Amino acid sequence: MTSDTLSPAQTTHAPPARQMTWTRFRAWVLEVPALQVLVVLALAAWLLTTMPAMANPRSITSILVITSLLALAAMGQTLVVILGGLDLAAPGYILFGAFMAANVAGKLALPAVVALLITALVCGGIGALIGWICHRFAVQPLIVTLGTGAAITGATLFFADGDYSSAPPVELRSLASLRGATFGLPFPPIILIVLLCGAGMWIFLNRTAAGRRFRATGINFRAAGLTRIRTSAVWTAVFAASGALAGVAGVFIASFGSGWSQTIGEPYLFSGLAAVLVGGTIFGSIRGSYTRTLLGALILTLLSTIIVSNGLTEAQSRIVFGIIILAVVSLYGRERHVRDRF
Repeated sequence: MTSDTLSPAQTTHAPPARQMTWTRFRAWVLEVPALQVLVVLALAAWLLTTMPAMANPRSITSILVITSLLALAAMGQTLVVILGGLDLAAPGYILFGAFMAANVAGKLALPAVVALLITALVCGGIGALIGWICHRFAVQPLIVTLGTGAAITGATLFFADGDYSSAPPVELRSLASLRGATFGLPFPPIILIVLLCGAGMWIFLNRTAAGRRFRATGINFRAAGLTRIRTSAVWTAVFAASGALAGVAGVFIASFGSGWSQTIGEPYLFSGLAAVLVGGTIFGSIRGSYTRTLLGALILTLLSTIIVSNGLTEAQSRIVFGIIILAVVSLYGRERHVRDRF
């Protein structure tokens, strides 16, 4: 039967049927990170096909460690993005953490635990102040975090006084070293640390009243306020967590590289945000999760490895990352915001 002989009913119902199929498929992709898992598998297959030498324990461990560091640096950003904001102070936090690891714990021989605690308190305190200011005065976090990040960077460089030769102590380096072991098993502790953080984040977001209040604030903070949720406290706590986590990530990043530089945090602003978005967490998203960020970090690490193996430059790799982000946002960002459905 040709298209000219189709009945009116068939002509009318064919397009809606195709549209319904696409709607169901898109809803499934939005609901579960199946697309990200497929991309990970495809990139892993591509990497092993083009570089068979990567199929060894040391190379796999290296990929997992780099993924863990990126995921840890993006952990706080995940919370901020779910809340509907953006934290551009992350490079400053990471730089301060690296400074504490190398010049304080390493050079001044301060205990590593104390250096970690000071990093978390200082960066978390600055983040808490940012969150309170943004909520209290209705200022865009983009502006406040950008200025604060520059101030943290300048202050850290002032305290460093041009000394970038120091290295973190052995106990910190062992946590992110490729030769490290965890309870006798041949993988670095940083991998387990990030997995435990991911489990804690999942429990917080999905199994606690605080997590439900946090999601409600991200969906619509005005409606959340009407339900007697202290949205100012939520904003303060989320930005505090973002600062503390980024600072601690800086400690581990410096430990992995056995040193630091004044630009150590800059790559993690773009790649950290990319990991969040590629994972499928969009601003104010009800489906945002740290599991998606972990998958996004693994995707970017595998892709970076493939790019480096093919001789692409940093500029070319950023172009590839940008195209991927645009593609992901075009898929996830077109979903109607929850607050617009009622």
